[in-house]
Amino acid sequence: MKVQRAAVIGAGAMGSGIAQVLSQSGIEVILKDVKQEFVDRGLANIKRMYDSRVKKGALTQPEADQLLGMVKGSTDYEGFNNVDIVIEAALEEIEIKLQIFKDLDEVCPSRAILASNTSALSISEIASATRRPEKVVGMHFFNPAQFMKLVEVIPGVRTSQDTVQTAIELCRDMSKVAVRVKECPGFLVNRLLFPYMNEALWALTEGAGTPQEIDEAVEAFGLPMGPFALFDMTGIDICAHVNEFLYKEYGPRFTPSPLLKQMIKSGFLGQKSGAGFFVHEKGVVPKKGEPKKINPELQQMIEAARKEAGTDRKSSKQFEAYRVLLPMFNEAVYALQEGVIETSDVDVAMEWGCGLTRGLLTIAEEKGLVWCLEELDGYHKDLGERFRSSWLLRKLVRAGIHDFSKLEQQPVAAR
Repeated sequence: MKVQRAAVIGAGAMGSGIAQVLSQSGIEVILKDVKQEFVDRGLANIKRMYDSRVKKGALTQPEADQLLGMVKGSTDYEGFNNVDIVIEAALEEIEIKLQIFKDLDEVCPSRAILASNTSALSISEIASATRRPEKVVGMHFFNPAQFMKLVEVIPGVRTSQDTVQTAIELCRDMSKVAVRVKECPGFLVNRLLFPYMNEALWALTEGAGTPQEIDEAVEAFGLPMGPFALFDMTGIDICAHVNEFLYKEYGPRFTPSPLLKQMIKSGFLGQKSGAGFFVHEKGVVPKKGEPKKINPELQQMIEAARKEAGTDRKSSKQFEAYRVLLPMFNEAVYALQEGVIETSDVDVAMEWGCGLTRGLLTIAEEKGLVWCLEELDGYHKDLGERFRSSWLLRKLVRAGIHDFSKLEQQPVAAR
């Protein structure tokens, strides 16, 4: 099915970004929210996006006006009886999404695909609110949707292949990179990202390095920003919520550091509160290469977290970037073990979803799987279950396989 008419539920930053991308692809869009003021704000945001493209010379003013005119705002379901797809980008609360999908099932034509932009909630559970679970799919865009290329396409247990294919083709029409991800908590990118971010917290708490030193080590490896800059940008409260969710789903590999809880308790949430791991002065943009100002109260919170953790376990090794990268690599191997993703799509997803300029699985190519397993085992001995390696990694080492090149399969990624 070729998508010609779409609707987006939720006119916030993510929803308006998705609507803009759809309209720029020549697709008519209804942008719906519960209040007119939210709708107006979303439409204004889309206008700013098009104005920026005109200013940069990417579009003429008449072209921008025409594309903007393809987006109509609404506070009800008028026009939803003629859409080909709806992409829901509402609050990340399951009860809200279940009600939305129940309503959509009533008002949308039987041919319409119902997609959710959820970053973690179960697509299968969301589909259970409808009489068309075969037409419900996850389409997880990354923020900001108008710029980030990756879309995780997640089938539920009853999603049809036709629905998945239509979602992937729509991503291609929007000039996005789609990877098919088997449904699991956190899907792929967040599932891989949080063991790395969480381990950075543990390393900081044990005194392995400062936030600046750890960030710089990781950036030197190939990430666009370090974990502590990412914590501050995303919001420490949001990161804590996601990490707790993944810990409940996966267990000890995601054991959360108490440090985030201490920071939330003290009101340090990152950029939005003026300070997190670093101080963020309003209107002040640090110059490239200039040292960031570390939160002067951070050490006090580290001491409190250390006390709460009730352990003085430390790595016997001097800190290096692999301390925080290996948990991310190891989780990727767990995902491969579970059939969540194809080997060839891991690095595609991390490049376009996180900006990783060096493929995550190239660690194996550069160092060898034997080295990876030995390092994980060493950290596991020192630091515990956060570093327990997957049985797939052990199996490959026992088979004499040194990297993942011999496991290459046909990529699912759609460009």
